[in-house]
Amino acid sequence: MDYLEKLQVFLDEGQSSSFFNLWEEYCFNDVVRGEELIAILERVKNSSLAPLFGKIADTVLSLWETLPEGEEKDRVLQLVLDLQTTNNKQLYAVAVDYVNRKYKDRDNFNEALRVVGLRDGREFQYSLSRFDFLMHLKEGNFVFHSGGWGVGEVMGVSFLQQKALIEFEGVMMSKDISFETAFKSLVPLPREHFLSRRFGDPDGFESYAKEHPVEVIEMLLKDLGPKTAKEIKDELVDLVIPEKDWNRWWQAAKNKVKKSSRIISPKTIKEPYRFQIEGGSLTSQLEQRLSHLEDNAEKIAEIYQFVRDLPSELKNPENKKLLVQLLQELPLEEALSLEIQRDILLTNFLGGSSSSRLSKEFISSLSEGDILNLVHNISITALQKTFLMLVKQYSPLWEGIFMKVFLSTTSSTLRELTFKVLRSTESCKENLKSVILKFIENPMMYPEAFTWFFLKFGVHGDGVFSPEDKEIERGFLESALVFMHQVATTSYKDLGKKIYHFLTGQRFLIFRNIIEGAPLTYLKEILLLSTKCSQFSSGDLGVLQNLAEVVQPNLKKNNVVVEEDVLWTTAESFTRMKNKLQSLVSKELIENAKEIEDARSLGDLRENSEYKFALEKRSRLQKEISVLSEEINRARILTKDMVFTDTVGVGCKVSLEDSEGNLVTYSILGPWDADPDKHILSLKSKFSQAMIGKHVEESLQFQGKDYKVSKIQSFWDT
Repeated sequence: MDYLEKLQVFLDEGQSSSFFNLWEEYCFNDVVRGEELIAILERVKNSSLAPLFGKIADTVLSLWETLPEGEEKDRVLQLVLDLQTTNNKQLYAVAVDYVNRKYKDRDNFNEALRVVGLRDGREFQYSLSRFDFLMHLKEGNFVFHSGGWGVGEVMGVSFLQQKALIEFEGVMMSKDISFETAFKSLVPLPREHFLSRRFGDPDGFESYAKEHPVEVIEMLLKDLGPKTAKEIKDELVDLVIPEKDWNRWWQAAKNKVKKSSRIISPKTIKEPYRFQIEGGSLTSQLEQRLSHLEDNAEKIAEIYQFVRDLPSELKNPENKKLLVQLLQELPLEEALSLEIQRDILLTNFLGGSSSSRLSKEFISSLSEGDILNLVHNISITALQKTFLMLVKQYSPLWEGIFMKVFLSTTSSTLRELTFKVLRSTESCKENLKSVILKFIENPMMYPEAFTWFFLKFGVHGDGVFSPEDKEIERGFLESALVFMHQVATTSYKDLGKKIYHFLTGQRFLIFRNIIEGAPLTYLKEILLLSTKCSQFSSGDLGVLQNLAEVVQPNLKKNNVVVEEDVLWTTAESFTRMKNKLQSLVSKELIENAKEIEDARSLGDLRENSEYKFALEKRSRLQKEISVLSEEINRARILTKDMVFTDTVGVGCKVSLEDSEGNLVTYSILGPWDADPDKHILSLKSKFSQAMIGKHVEESLQFQGKDYKVSKIQSFWDT
């Protein structure tokens, strides 16, 4: 444990005597590192021992004198003056000498001496850091407000009034800040600081960022510290890069950042990007990362990522030689899958000679089980693909292996590869087709493979079945609904949700395409199956019913199961009726129970009219609760996207023209929303039933009057 760590322990534990004993020992060091001394003083400044240390702060001067001239030496002296509480002559002389050497010819020099206490030397704690700050306070320079106002630009300074006029990014108007307040709440920012450039010249900084993305991210990380990808976006989007350009800019920047020797990229999205001042070569960074890894699989993955992301580094023969050496020195201890990964990297990526592990003789000698185990144990997908293509080239068992990988792998990349290879090989295509057809009979046999294929098949991207084969399409839709029902309560429920989103996306486009021209019996079966799928909401089921009715209008007359008990309602009426039920159960029924007890206490129940009235009221309330509960269970909330205006249906606003040319408009909603005064009819009303299913220009008759449908709109259309 070094001095910094030991002193930090004593500071944390408040052991003042141990701290000062160790500090005294530290002061006798022959060699002093400026970085370490600064770290010690900063930690003391933020500790409870700062007042005590202030009495002996001048002991730092002997160490300070040994430091070379530069920023570190200046920073040490600033911290000494911040900590000191004695205001002795030695410290005063050193402080005055510092400001004379650095700022003698600057404007307002004497006024600044007076403000910080260096003119008379009576009280000059914090004098150097404050003097530096006052010299920074000039028009056009930037500061940062630690209280939440953000970055500010100095608009003017008055040493006579001891105040500065500053325009902040988080405040509407410029603010007059006194020097005393500024010392406590403002931090000087150099003009080249990320925040200064972002606030002071946003247009110029945007142009610079688009041309030099890596430099901007380096600047951000150097000035603001480590940041995750999300935090980087928060600092840049709209403030530097417009949101519409962000994704394209960030993708390009991220690829370039990987090649920067001064930015350490994270392994996961939750880890931050880091800036390192020294940089170093990318290969030296790789060696450093490898030195911290013990698992050989992780080392191979690290080398693969380097080769994949930094192909330009391989142009240097020395770098390529180093990578080859790193791979060859790995002690793989007969781990065949690791050996194959290493050999693929050496042969295919680093230009090495062919390996016996990748030869025809070796691969053709492997059994199907051996090859499947190797594919499973290879952790890098790109190397899995390479190995599988070698298997296709050399193994007589490749077709069966590819089929098993296609059916059982959890990697969509490998499934895509094996599927394309099998589909493009004429001798395998028919076998592939027959295997896929078995999905229709039992989709749960290979849940992931079924889901993957159905999503591809639904958009005619499979290349196996003809897009004109409607029977196959309908068979797969039926299987998909069966699958959704079966997986709803299993570990595969996410696959069911994926199919649900696929079927309902783009206003049920896939579902509409598949059921187009379907016979009545098929649609009845599909609608019945859909009611068993918990993924579909009541609103979804209503849409499916409407879509099926468009294909087969007879479904309406046949009173299909999915519609027979539906009570359509708007969200507002649904909430109103739920509140009514809640009131009946939690308020009126309880009050009625109290009424019954009060009436019972009057005695002689046979002639007690209050008691009989209370019982009748209870019966009426219970019946009302029962009916309302049943209606709420049948209710489906009608939304704008569920209304189709090709024919008259629930949610439609229908304009009718009578025989005399008069135009009248009715809206058709559920019984809870019906309001004849506003021309809103219940779906169950006879007039609505006469209109249901009619197209524009179709005629209807009601109560001896003839009408023609003039226009059909959605209830939500204005």
